[in-house]
Amino acid sequence: MGINNYAAAPGITPGATSYFSAPSSELDPKLFVGDEMRISMKEGILSILFNYLSRNFNDPYRWTKAWLAGSGVSYQWAASRSPGDLDCLVGIEYTKFRQKNPEYTGYSDSEIAAMFNENFSASIMPNTRNWEGYELTYYVNPATDIREINPYAAYDLIADDWTVKPSKNTTAPYSREWEQKAQRDYDMAAEILNRHNQAINELRSTTNPAYRVNAERKIKLVQDQAASVYDEIHHGRRIAFSQMGAGYADFHNYRWQAGKKSGAIQALRTIKDQRDLRNKAEQADTYGVELPTASTLIRRSLRS
Repeated sequence: MGINNYAAAPGITPGATSYFSAPSSELDPKLFVGDEMRISMKEGILSILFNYLSRNFNDPYRWTKAWLAGSGVSYQWAASRSPGDLDCLVGIEYTKFRQKNPEYTGYSDSEIAAMFNENFSASIMPNTRNWEGYELTYYVNPATDIREINPYAAYDLIADDWTVKPSKNTTAPYSREWEQKAQRDYDMAAEILNRHNQAINELRSTTNPAYRVNAERKIKLVQDQAASVYDEIHHGRRIAFSQMGAGYADFHNYRWQAGKKSGAIQALRTIKDQRDLRNKAEQADTYGVELPTASTLIRRSLRS
């Protein structure tokens, strides 16, 4: 790839997260009137979801549940970030889904959830990164009942009622040991960022073909490392909000939130995104199309 396809990542900049903020006296007034969700916001979030589902699957209203969950619907919504975080967690009644969509009969619950999440990421969320002032994400957990993943707040968009009411007394639980681990994440992110930008400077400062190949190799290695660290932390947060985790009080949730506050998460994600764009470009140059992921290939083999 050419020099212009590589860009130095910006320095680490601290970010905002409601996890460490004091609770507000009210819920987000853009979303709620008192503790009732505004109809326009509820219908907007559901219409995005069901417009997609109706185009691609049979009878989605019969097997779909949807909640808003997380800090955006808690009393700790007011961190100074723009856009704000808004998470729509989708529940699938898997038996009903397979009955209405028999081509997925051979899929496990986890495979169906993974399929939806890949599709949401590719087809919905590029258009909801700044929806009504929120970064609106959609995500399916293998568990159908949201209470199984220990959310600290969950609003049922279809029933128009709270499944898990938010508490005004939520405090962030963390220890000195947790702080030290988060500091190591920051130090690693800073070291990865430094090596990434040094390698790009090496690439730009030489015309020697051998040196350029070596610099590109360094860039690819450090981008893969950034993606690996980011994915580890992100996957850990998913575990926190699963049947195995402790939800809000889980270390993995603290680790994610601390990384956002320090800027480590954003730095790692920036480098990871560069790696992903590079891979897509290389696949398009080589094969004419972007290659499917391994999980997509497995699901296709199940359907064949």
